[in-house]
Amino acid sequence: MKTTAVERRAELLRLYTGLPWQSARRRVEAAAPGSLLIPQPDADQLLLEARVMAALAWRRITTLHPWGIEHVDPRFDRLLIRFEADSVERRDPDETQALDLAEVLLPRADEYGDIKGVPGARTHVDGGQVVLRMLDTSASVTLLGLDPDEWLRAVDVQDQQMGTYGMTPCHRELPARWHPAERPYRRPGRRGTAVSAWLTSGLLRRVGLIRTLGVPLAMTGWLGHHERGGGERWIIDPTFAEGSGATGHRRLMALLAAPGWGLPVTPLDDHCNCHLPLGYSDQCTTVTAGLAERPGVLEVRAIERRGDRLKRIQEHRPAIYAARQQLALPVPAWVDRWLERGGSPVPDLPVGAVTSLR
Repeated sequence: MKTTAVERRAELLRLYTGLPWQSARRRVEAAAPGSLLIPQPDADQLLLEARVMAALAWRRITTLHPWGIEHVDPRFDRLLIRFEADSVERRDPDETQALDLAEVLLPRADEYGDIKGVPGARTHVDGGQVVLRMLDTSASVTLLGLDPDEWLRAVDVQDQQMGTYGMTPCHRELPARWHPAERPYRRPGRRGTAVSAWLTSGLLRRVGLIRTLGVPLAMTGWLGHHERGGGERWIIDPTFAEGSGATGHRRLMALLAAPGWGLPVTPLDDHCNCHLPLGYSDQCTTVTAGLAERPGVLEVRAIERRGDRLKRIQEHRPAIYAARQQLALPVPAWVDRWLERGGSPVPDLPVGAVTSLR
């Protein structure tokens, strides 16, 4: 049981980001008391992270972790994403992190001038790490877990493959400048992405919360539509096993909205099917919207596989399921008490031990 303010802040940081315990504790110990451990960055960094999240939202390779992300390390001026190693049981040799990420992140233009990938993004190998940067800004996302040599080979393979489809590699033709096809995307107001970047970036910075639902089975997300008042509606549907029913998905939403740790969102609608017997819907849907004139809506469709549906998944790829069982993040009882108090400092610490858990 975590009893000190440092330990409890580290526990919360671990739940939100997925960081290993020791890494989370070091981050807390190095931070000023009461400081935000998941800060909101500037507009350029928000936009880059939002576009990266959109690129990762529907992975086309089999992953163990949600979106293939082991953990994130959010800083004020950058974001570090640790991707999982390639599965030894992958059936397709092209199902590698490097090949998939090289395809979805690097910008390429089709014959109509539309961009596939992240407009303005360029990658470099810096200190043995693959770093994605946005042109003309200081925004960056470090892609941890990728071998630099393998990454460079994957970029070459994808550039050649996309070339056969008539795609132009913007990042290769103009590595230090915006390609003409990318220029319409330089102004961040395009199609509401920028005004909702706080939501998409914020979700990526809190990706560890998905694993508090239970054993992760699959994770997809997509842009539903643009809201009438501006901004985007994002839909994610975490599929999991061995969760805790209504407690699980309601706790997820409470963590997502907790002051100082979550996002400025408020619930709009909640439809829970946890009370239904086996054979009925396994999906519970919650819709939240931004507060304080922040455009954007998040719809979470939490799907808990039970009974025969879960049994078929377990039997189909038992080794994969066994590996996923190790990934669920158990939520300590004190966190539920903390949430019940609206995210205020928990009462069972020694007097003076807590300045703020936020």
